Amino acid sequence: MIKVVVGSFLLLGFFVKAQEFQGKADYFSKRIIKEKVEVNKAPGEKQMDPETEKAFQEAMKRASEKQYSLSFTKSECLYEEVEQLEKPEAQATGGVTFKIAFSGEGKKYLNLKENKSITEDEIFGKEFLIVEPLDKPNWKLVNETKKIGEYNCYKAELLIQVTEKQKEEYKEFLKKEETKPSLFKMEEPKDKVIIAWYTPEIPVSFGPKNYWGLPGLILEINEEESIILCSKVTLSNKEKSKIKVPNTGEKVTQKKFDEIQKKKTDSMKNDDGVIIFQ
Repeated sequence: MIKVVVGSFLLLGFFVKAQEFQGKADYFSKRIIKEKVEVNKAPGEKQMDPETEKAFQEAMKRASEKQYSLSFTKSECLYEEVEQLEKPEAQATGGVTFKIAFSGEGKKYLNLKENKSITEDEIFGKEFLIVEPLDKPNWKLVNETKKIGEYNCYKAELLIQVTEKQKEEYKEFLKKEETKPSLFKMEEPKDKVIIAWYTPEIPVSFGPKNYWGLPGLILEINEEESIILCSKVTLSNKEKSKIKVPNTGEKVTQKKFDEIQKKKTDSMKNDDGVIIFQ
């Protein structure tokens, strides 16, 4: 095994010439919190004191940080969250503690030879495998470079447009707001630009979170609301260990999954649009 840590590309030419190789990339993900998260309070309740609010904001920051790994060959990859030890709870003066957790992401698998993607997801505990044909992203290559460690990286941008489904959901929300304001507000969906930094020095067309289609491994992704950074890459030309394809859950298309999710969610809402757990 030859390890290549971001910051060193020794023997890289050997791997570029090799017909077969496999690797693993470690990523660190965190949400970009542009402004302080406000906490809704009931009528008559006092505002948080500065120490309590500081502990809450720290808990939000800790909960937003996750680690992932990407296992890859030239033709397939698997992206999955790395389990970590539970982080210490943020505690304020007076013994008040905050424990915040954002839901994790299921495994994401791509296979270029078979032209398909498989994504793990769940709806209130029921597991699904979303199987879809690959649709190559329409990346715009930008004449801009930077170093990530010692890797020469190039910039690319991807426009993610608001879908008709998102537009209809927002129209439906506004219509309901006219007669009965909702407890939870929906933000108007907007187009967003994904920024990627990739390196041709690692000649695979994959990246974190199933971003793919660039002429090199993606080492950094900026999604506006979150950023994903590569911290380490390990390459090997030895016998391949088979990438495990996700196989737990009912196989459905993305359209079918969305329909099941909407039906289940709507059945659990009260008149205010709040999901009630029983």
